[in-house]
Amino acid sequence: MAARRERSTCVAIAVLLLAAYTNAADTAPSLDILPSGETQTKPIGSSILLTCRPKVDDISLVKDMQWLDPSNKVIESLKSIKLAVLPIGSTYGTTKPAMYTELHQDGSLSLFFNSLQESEAGKYTCKGTYARNVALSKSVTIDTIIAITWDNAPQNQYPILGEDFDIQCQVRARPSPSVDWLHNGELIKTNDHYVINTYALKIKNVQESDDGIYTCRASVQTTGELKERAIRVEVHVRPTIEEIPSPVNIIEGENANIRCKANGKPPPMFTWIKSLTQQNLSNADRFGVDPVTGVLTITNVNREDAGEYQCSAINAAGIATTNIQVNVIVKPKIMEFLNVTVVEKKSAEIKCKAFGRPPPEVTFRKQSGTGNKQYVIGAQPQDDRIVVENDANDVSGETVGTLSIFDALTLDDGLYECIAKNKGGITFKNGHLTVEFPPTFRSMPNKTFWSWDQKPVNLTCIAESIPNATIRWTIQDHSIEGDDHIKQIGNGPTSILRIIPTDNRYYTRYKCIAMNTHGTRERSVELREATKPKEFLNVKMTEVTATTITFDLVPPVMDPDLAVTTIDVQYKTDNEIWQNAMNRTWSVGSLYVIEGLKPQTPYEFRFAGRNRVGLGNWGNYYRETTPGRMAPQDPRIVRTTSNLYEQSQFNDQYELSWVTPADNGEPIDMYEIKYCQIIRVSGEWEVLENTCETTPVKTPGRTRKYLKNLKPDAYYMVELRAHNIMGFSKPGYVKFRTAKGDTNVLQHQSELSSGTIIGIALAAIFVIFIIIDATCCCVRKTGIIYYTREQARRKPVDEEDAKLGSLYGWRFPLPYCDQKMANVAGVTAIQESGSGKNTIRLVKHTAIDEKEPLKEEKKITPIIDSGLRRETSVTFDGKRSVSKTGFVGKDSAV
Repeated sequence: MAARRERSTCVAIAVLLLAAYTNAADTAPSLDILPSGETQTKPIGSSILLTCRPKVDDISLVKDMQWLDPSNKVIESLKSIKLAVLPIGSTYGTTKPAMYTELHQDGSLSLFFNSLQESEAGKYTCKGTYARNVALSKSVTIDTIIAITWDNAPQNQYPILGEDFDIQCQVRARPSPSVDWLHNGELIKTNDHYVINTYALKIKNVQESDDGIYTCRASVQTTGELKERAIRVEVHVRPTIEEIPSPVNIIEGENANIRCKANGKPPPMFTWIKSLTQQNLSNADRFGVDPVTGVLTITNVNREDAGEYQCSAINAAGIATTNIQVNVIVKPKIMEFLNVTVVEKKSAEIKCKAFGRPPPEVTFRKQSGTGNKQYVIGAQPQDDRIVVENDANDVSGETVGTLSIFDALTLDDGLYECIAKNKGGITFKNGHLTVEFPPTFRSMPNKTFWSWDQKPVNLTCIAESIPNATIRWTIQDHSIEGDDHIKQIGNGPTSILRIIPTDNRYYTRYKCIAMNTHGTRERSVELREATKPKEFLNVKMTEVTATTITFDLVPPVMDPDLAVTTIDVQYKTDNEIWQNAMNRTWSVGSLYVIEGLKPQTPYEFRFAGRNRVGLGNWGNYYRETTPGRMAPQDPRIVRTTSNLYEQSQFNDQYELSWVTPADNGEPIDMYEIKYCQIIRVSGEWEVLENTCETTPVKTPGRTRKYLKNLKPDAYYMVELRAHNIMGFSKPGYVKFRTAKGDTNVLQHQSELSSGTIIGIALAAIFVIFIIIDATCCCVRKTGIIYYTREQARRKPVDEEDAKLGSLYGWRFPLPYCDQKMANVAGVTAIQESGSGKNTIRLVKHTAIDEKEPLKEEKKITPIIDSGLRRETSVTFDGKRSVSKTGFVGKDSAV
């Protein structure tokens, strides 16, 4: 037990001694560097702060605090360093040193590194003195590392198609980094196409598929740092120029565009130079270059622009050039095309000289005549008398075209066109070929002239010739000189012989003689005496009714120039004389019918023909007695075709039309229509039983009827008879067929009587009148409706107002009435001033003559007060009119 107490006592003593030692160690003066750690590893370029803090009982006893660099040199404090002043506008007013110290109030001393450099690595010591005799010291080692840095790794790189290319990615770091590559997110391994080098990725034989995003990935395993660099790789393609057809032709005087096309990546830019002068055409006069499209523009091309041009296509991958030969086309110009004269039956040559480059082709065209076609080179297929030839000179650019015409005819005379054309265009010029020939009378068709009763006549002679012919006349081979009844007007190429045939010797042959330098021609002209028509060759009656007679007339045979144009007939009853006869005139070839005759009456007829001379003698007397009154003639149904049957356009109805027949002395009072369905059996038409319908038309003036409720695609036969008091006529017949299927029936007008139509018309007029009167009532305040309404609501008025209203029963908004309206209505409003009042005097006058003496007049004094705007009210003829206006003065009225 005693031994155990001794051991416990020893342990307690030991613990107390250790605690005392530890407490003494903790309270000993020392320095502490933050952040803690004997070695600080920092990246190059980073900013660092090291703080040295004294651990003492009394901070005021610490003196001479310093930081020493690895060379044991004292690092100066910020206060002792003279700071450089930065320019105005910089981020900071001064610039600080790369390394300095700052002493804080708590006695700590901080060491600042603005941008840590590799040369600043090493051991840094903090020193100080405590209570004048205790030296304090603490050190820390700064070790530098280099972060991953891209020294040469452009983010856009451009390899060239078909070549090897190194994608640059130079990386710097400490410790040394490792680099690998990815393409579009996939890891690249070294193979036949890719080679991974230290600072680049080599691509062999670059293809367009190598386009894309490459990732250069750098990592430092010891630090765990990882960085990626995205590099866009775009494969460039060297320019290639598309083949340009050479030579290129451009036209003188016009603007020309020559295009140079090229392919490449990126799209190439273009330049042009003229090979001979090596002039850059981008800045040359009259030239323009579009560097994007490659179009060379030449303004107002001239001949000197011909030659060789070089087009260059340039992009980042290279340059391509091509040479183009340019020819300047000179438009054709016709230098000479002269008029030519030739005698008929002789040969003619028409030459046309033209210039151009290349030499133009020259041909011709006759502008008058048939066809108006351009001649071909050589003999013409339609007329081998005409030959076209060309003589071209490539050196001078001139072509002489020759149009040769052998055995020239008068039809060759006329206007010709020379046509010169080449690649530059076409030009024209007119010239004339004159073919001279002796006189001809081809434009003079009349050989016979007519006269009668000593009527003056003009014999015309037209002689065509080149040069113009002179004309003289003879009568029976004798000169016309000395005859007062014959006068020549004009000597050529047209001449008129004016004759007054006073006796038969002038009715004979005359001769027109035309003469020019190429010959003399004659033409006989006959003057004959014209006569009136003679009696008719045949006159017979073809049809007679109680009221009409139809004739068949054959006029006498006459010369075509004197043919009968109209036929006159006179007719009378037995007890009348010819002076009182009735007359009728027909055109030749018309229906010769006389209507309106009396039944059972004998008539006499005589006929005469009329031609250009006059009416012939009456003759061909004919006598006929009209039959007695009887039933009408059979009506003639109007047909549209000559077929066996008519075709209706409807499927259930048919429009029947007829011509009003002769009534034979008694008026027609109705028509009867019978229609039956028929079928064709063995070539004969048969009526179907129980299909016949009869319908009357009781309006005598009607000549049309719609047959309704018919069957589709069916045949019908119609009988039409006219009726008068004497009975029914013989029927007129027609067959028709209705349309097939569901043919839409066209709507036609209702069959209305004349009385119904007149009633509808009068009702329409009445409705229109009511509408117009109502419109006048609402708009113009006038009309019968308005007057009636005003009379109904008129209030009692005094005697004077009633008198005034009776005189002027129309709207008059006094005192501010419309002067023009008052005048039209027959009243004039006259303003009078006097005795301090304004008075309007109404003067009635007539609408016919305003100068008529005044009939009546009445004065009205409007109510005026001192307001600038007053309301004036006048009760006039039972009507109140209100007018507002502004006043200039107290007693003014407008």
